[in-house]
Amino acid sequence: MNFGKLNRKQVCEFLLVKERTLERWISQNKPCPRAIRMLEMRIDGRVSNHPEWREFRICRDGYLWTPRGLRYEPDYINKIDFLQKSTHYHEAQTLALQAEIDHLKELVGSREKLREMGRDLIEISDRFKFKDAMLRFEQQKKDKSA
Repeated sequence: MNFGKLNRKQVCEFLLVKERTLERWISQNKPCPRAIRMLEMRIDGRVSNHPEWREFRICRDGYLWTPRGLRYEPDYINKIDFLQKSTHYHEAQTLALQAEIDHLKELVGSREKLREMGRDLIEISDRFKFKDAMLRFEQQKKDKSA
């Protein structure tokens, strides 16, 4: 990690002050306390005073370094929003497809039930045909004997 130091011009640009102001702070040995804190943060590469950002650093090369030593480029950080949206989209698609799969499983189960019911209806129909045939046979017998 390359945090390095700043030259006078970079200090003035960073603090948004004129070089005369910086010279006065140095000559009188009375720098602005806020400027000192900001410069310390800048030189250390710290991102913010917020406690959750305490160990994060930005090096002179523009990389964000995490407390665990991971390095991120600005371009990658800019893509995080897109990556999150893409992830949410794919999660939603996954849920929709899972719901469709569950529905198809229900349909398969219903198909099996309908198939079983169809077999039962055929069996019942066959019994009625047999009974009907027997009744017709009995009726024909009676008609012949009468």
